[in-house]
Amino acid sequence: MELLVVVGVLAVLAAMLIPALANTQPDSRLFQCLNNERQIVLGWRMYADDNNDILAPNDYPYRTTIAWNPSNQQLKSWVAGTMLNLFDATAPLGSKVLVDARGSLLATYVRNAAVYKCPGDVLPAVSAGNFGSSKPFVRSYSMNSAVGTLWYSSSAFGGSGAPGSPVQGGWLPGASYNTSQTAYLTYGKMTSFTKPGPSSTYVIMDESSFTINDGSLITPAVRGTNGYLIDYPAAYHNAAAGIAFADGHALVHEWQDPRTYSSKPVSGSSPNNPDTDYLASITSAAR
Repeated sequence: MELLVVVGVLAVLAAMLIPALANTQPDSRLFQCLNNERQIVLGWRMYADDNNDILAPNDYPYRTTIAWNPSNQQLKSWVAGTMLNLFDATAPLGSKVLVDARGSLLATYVRNAAVYKCPGDVLPAVSAGNFGSSKPFVRSYSMNSAVGTLWYSSSAFGGSGAPGSPVQGGWLPGASYNTSQTAYLTYGKMTSFTKPGPSSTYVIMDESSFTINDGSLITPAVRGTNGYLIDYPAAYHNAAAGIAFADGHALVHEWQDPRTYSSKPVSGSSPNNPDTDYLASITSAAR
């Protein structure tokens, strides 16, 4: 009788605990997403270690598909190609672009194309491009537009600034694109992360499939009631996104305002949005 009572009590406790434990089960897709982002940031840091502290380029022309040019005018970036082109955006060719060091300069350090894909990103690659495809995108992550160096935008291609100089951060002021902006810091070397610091400056983030194109994620550094959203973060993890920082750590951040992960994003002012303040705080800092 006592044994039956004990068994009965344990059964009741189990029935009470199972629903609670179900809510604490780890999200395997989120875990893999954060692990992917950590691997990319590790490769990004290894690239800088091998290149006199200079960070990989992050200024690929957002509408230009990859073309393997044997001359020294080959377009290069931390990751090459555009998600606005069917071949760059989907497998098998898009996967090959990600791991081909002729264009994607982190390919030497991140050799598995699957690392660039968030497992929570399951939408077909039709949302951001001018093509119809049932295939998914090969890439879900983009890099902070305040981080990286010039390649395509450099003087070698008719732009301004020497190759390897810091990106210009033209969208950091928010309202309009300005390659001459000097209000906010940009980061071309590991040693340049002085403000807000490497543990508080993001490098890689999930980007919405509606705005992803090149490898750069435009998040203005403007704070206050008149925040801006140009590119949009993703919300593949229950209204949250994975974010990896310059010091190598990664976290999941839950968005507070539905406008931040709208299914039909519109670039521009997003007033009284707490998420724009958060994004601004981890993007850059005033000079």
